[in-house]
Amino acid sequence: MLKIPDNKKTRNLPDYMQEHLMMISPESAKLTITMFCLILLDMSAVPLLYPKNDLIYIITIPLIIFIHLWLIRLLIKNPYTTQMETTLFMGVFSIVGSICNFITSIKVSYVFAEISNIWFYIVFSIVHLILITVLVQYQIEKYSEIDYKRNEANKWYNNTRFIPLLSAAPGIGYIIFQSSKGTEKGMHSVFLIATVIFTLFLSYFAAKYIHKYFFMKTNIRLVFFDKPSDKNLLKKYERKGVVYK
Repeated sequence: MLKIPDNKKTRNLPDYMQEHLMMISPESAKLTITMFCLILLDMSAVPLLYPKNDLIYIITIPLIIFIHLWLIRLLIKNPYTTQMETTLFMGVFSIVGSICNFITSIKVSYVFAEISNIWFYIVFSIVHLILITVLVQYQIEKYSEIDYKRNEANKWYNNTRFIPLLSAAPGIGYIIFQSSKGTEKGMHSVFLIATVIFTLFLSYFAAKYIHKYFFMKTNIRLVFFDKPSDKNLLKKYERKGVVYK
């Protein structure tokens, strides 16, 4: 993990490095983590429950319960006092979510889409592992040195040419859904594609937020903890001795 030299200040770091030292806004943290859980974890958990499979239950149910208990804790606590913990939660949640979505994709393939070819699952798993390894390696390499020449605006993932495609994605998804809903296998194929996308999306978030958490822990002196913009609320927290962490 890169330890930024003591003579460096946050303002002197490249933009991408400064972003990696920023917290999720406490004002929106509770809504953000709740929506992530509902959409990216709970929705994938539904097909895990039926048909019943004891092995899948043993693997996934404890993980899902753990994440929801942690979520409840964060929803109860003052978000200004759990900023680092929220970052860690996002990383751990993403790991659990990617595992659950991957298992869901396997189950949908075998039980619902009725794909029985063993080579499909071997290749399917290997491709996932390769992509996840690439995502993790990307995070490690990106923050392994202070690169002032790095221009994030020119990276492919920030390219504005993708905006029309992303904007059209819901419409394309709806068309595919409508064209496939007459056939049961078509519906299962659409759901399979969705779980694969969720798995890779969450794998990226897992790599990003786990690295972000330990990067901030290593360079804690450069981390800025958000405080309330409301002056009255700020004074109230000061009187209570609230510790921002």
